Amino acid sequence: MQEFDEAYLDSLIKEALDDKGNSQMHPSSGMHLGFAESDLMSLVYDKLTNHFPESSLNSFFQEFRSDLISRKVPLSIKDLHTVTRNCKKCSLSSTAELPKWNVTDPDVLIILESPNIQSDAVDLLVSKVKSSGFTSSQLCLTYVNRCPKPGKYENNEIINCSPYLHTEIQILNPKVIVPMGSLVASVLLNTDIKIKDFRGNLMWLGYWPIIPTYSPAYALRSGASALQNFEDDLSYVHKFINT
Repeated sequence: MQEFDEAYLDSLIKEALDDKGNSQMHPSSGMHLGFAESDLMSLVYDKLTNHFPESSLNSFFQEFRSDLISRKVPLSIKDLHTVTRNCKKCSLSSTAELPKWNVTDPDVLIILESPNIQSDAVDLLVSKVKSSGFTSSQLCLTYVNRCPKPGKYENNEIINCSPYLHTEIQILNPKVIVPMGSLVASVLLNTDIKIKDFRGNLMWLGYWPIIPTYSPAYALRSGASALQNFEDDLSYVHKFINT
């Protein structure tokens, strides 16, 4: 692995602590993910599905995103993760967790609330993504909050972490995003939502299609119906990117 020299590492740490609004993690458009374009992209996609096969349409949108994002995000994924690991915005003593599986060019970005996930929920997630037809090379697993802590996260902790997630999405440029749980979906969409009202539906986050579903922990707690919904949603995601 390439080593960073001390001056470069210092500049990245300064980036992590910069609160003056001139960070590379705030694209020049002034909006992290182009939320204003979400309704437009959704409308365009819906209209075009009446004229083009979904497979062709998905490829077109992937190329479209790639062209746009290449002009907006100057950071590499390695730089971003160096910043994330050295972040001291919060008083948390734990070290930030980095994404897992394919952290370069995943088809699907799965987002959990935090690394605080019980082993049985991890087992469920791994089992269901495999049974839906995915391999780890197609998936990246990341989090809204990167530093593990007991209990609920404070609003300021969520706000401090969100630029890392926003920038990560733009660098990774997945074909589809899967937020798992109400908090994750609410953070992405910048509004409070109940996941049961939106799970399994194709929505848009700026230039990206998103398909929300339950968190693995919630699916486990809630019984057979929620477990089936969780599995059905992951199967829909697999079908969406492979149509």
